[in-house]
Order: sequence, then C-alpha cells, then structure tokens
Amino acid sequence: MSTRYTSPRISFTTILKWQLSKFWRKRPREDSILPVVAQEVLPDGEYALWLGHASLWLKIASTTVAIDPILGDIPLYRRKSPLPLPKNQLNADVILITHAHYDHYDKPSIAYLLRQNPKMIIVAPAGFWRYLKGQIDRERCFELEWWESVMVGGLFITLTPSKHWSKRTPYDTNKALWGGYVIQSSEHTLYHSGDSAYGEHFKEIGEKFEIDEAFLPIGAYRPEAIMKHNHLNPPEALEAASDLRVKTMIPIHYGTFILSDEPIDEPIEWFEKLIRSVSYPFHPHILRAGEIYRFKEISTFKST
Repeated sequence: MSTRYTSPRISFTTILKWQLSKFWRKRPREDSILPVVAQEVLPDGEYALWLGHASLWLKIASTTVAIDPILGDIPLYRRKSPLPLPKNQLNADVILITHAHYDHYDKPSIAYLLRQNPKMIIVAPAGFWRYLKGQIDRERCFELEWWESVMVGGLFITLTPSKHWSKRTPYDTNKALWGGYVIQSSEHTLYHSGDSAYGEHFKEIGEKFEIDEAFLPIGAYRPEAIMKHNHLNPPEALEAASDLRVKTMIPIHYGTFILSDEPIDEPIEWFEKLIRSVSYPFHPHILRAGEIYRFKEISTFKST
C-alpha cells in the first residue's frame, strides 16, 4: 500500500480535544436551506442524478450505476435533507463503493438495493469482501486494486487512488483499500473521487484519462488540523479539477450530514463565491440534489 495515498494518522489526543471543544463552542447551523428537486422515478436516457452527500446515480450505455448509495440516516448522524426519490424507485445494475466509512458504505442501504435487484453487481476496493459476506454472492463482487479495471455492462470501471484511509471497526484500520472511480463508455468518461485530501494523485488521474465530468467533494473540512488530511475544501476541490483537466466539475459531499464543524450550507456558499470571482479552465456546474444532469446537453465545454 503506497503511503502517498494514505492520510497520516491523527492522534487520539487531537481528536479528543476536538470532540471536547464542541461543548464550549457555538453549534453550526444544522438546518439546510438548499433546495431539493423531488423526482417520482428515475429518468429515461443517460443522466447523472445526485441524491445528496456522495450518493450518485448514473445511467450510461444502458447500465445504471449507483455510487456510495445512502438512502437514510447513518450511525450517529441524521440526514438533514430529504432523499429526492422514493426508495422503491432506486434500482441499479451495479453499485460502486469507494471505501468503508459509514457515510459511504451504508449496509442497510446496500441490503435494500440488493433485495430490489438480486442480480446486482458490486465493485469495491481490495479487501472489501470482509464487509459484504452474506449480502451478495462472491462471484458478483469484484474487488479492485488501485489502477485495476473491470468491464461491467459495457462500462470500463477503474479504481483510482485517493488520499484517504479506511476503518469501520476498532480492528480493521486500512485492511481494505479506498479510492475513486473512473467510468468509461465508448462516448463518455466520468470520475467520482470518493473522499480525498488534496494530493498529486489528481494530476496522475488527469494524465491517464480524458475526463468529461468530475464529481468532487467540497465539504467536511473543519477543523482544518484534522480534516485537511482527509477531505477537500472548495478551493482545493477546484484546484483538483484543474489538475484532472476535466471539462465539467460538479461539487458533492455537502448539505446532507453534519460530519464536521462548518455550517451545513457553508461549503456550497464558499464554492459559489469562488466561481463568481475566478475563471477556471473548466465549467463548474452546481447540481441540486434530485436534479437531472444530461451529459450531452451540458458537457460541451472544452478545457484549455
């Protein structure tokens, strides 16, 4: 495992001080004011649909892909914005899981989706089978090392590195990999980074792939002393998009759960301020939760 792609461990003392400090600090705003576009069913045609946080639904080349699906609350954290579609409408052919943290791998959500579609395939980082035993047949679960690929339903799916880490219990730190995914059809290439701090891996990915859309996280960045090793803030996400040489950058990982110290809507407010004041060599596109993004209608911007 390359240490270049592994976030440094934060001491227990640092984390304890952070948690204790919450008792004396003013609580951040908890109610999201962000609009949610309600949908009754998944749309026809090719699309991307953001469900909030890091959960993304894609239809590409007749294959429906769910990335990090979270359909409700997660342990210790309540959902602050509603799911924009009824759960019973959320079917997929393949699920991509970026890593084991509870806000990205939600076991009840995966179990529900597998009941909806027993033939579903799961793609996950190497070592992830430990968490999926008993939920899915082994032959329908593909584990990937960084830069490894699998072909599913006409899509070429590659696990790419991210600067992060993995843990779900006190005894499994970094026992499974973590990462993002590049998804390629014959006509289109998308990238979902999963969780990541800023690092040189974004340039590496941009050198290997011609990416149309990058879905990059912009939230969970405070306190900086802890979060800068694990997540992107809005200016870092925009810099990562430049490194990736994308055509369109879409922010995610905000406005759904309060995982850190910034107010729930601050990430997108900061992002909007930046894109109003600075020109970027790509198209920054804000997608509301539940809003339908059509690739061919939007992705005409050419990076320079």
